[in-house]
Amino acid sequence: MENAYGGLAIIACAILFILLGLFLWKKGDQKVQFWEALLHVVGDLLTFQLPIFFTFRAWAVFSWMIGFGIILIAIVALVAKYIS
Repeated sequence: MENAYGGLAIIACAILFILLGLFLWKKGDQKVQFWEALLHVVGDLLTFQLPIFFTFRAWAVFSWMIGFGIILIAIVALVAKYIS
């Protein structure tokens, strides 16, 4: 039962990252498209410029990537736990 609280805290953290991304996306410049921000973030990550983003929308995409990554890892860990 003790491990259940840790899992809930991790998923709550992931949801907070996603909500932060939504807030930053709405606050950002309307002229920046999603694909432009996504390519900017991926380009910065591939060139090891972590995290040097200059727009709110780039930060939003980065926050979404972290949040969805955490949720994906939590789901894989949960499935692996019940399979074994």
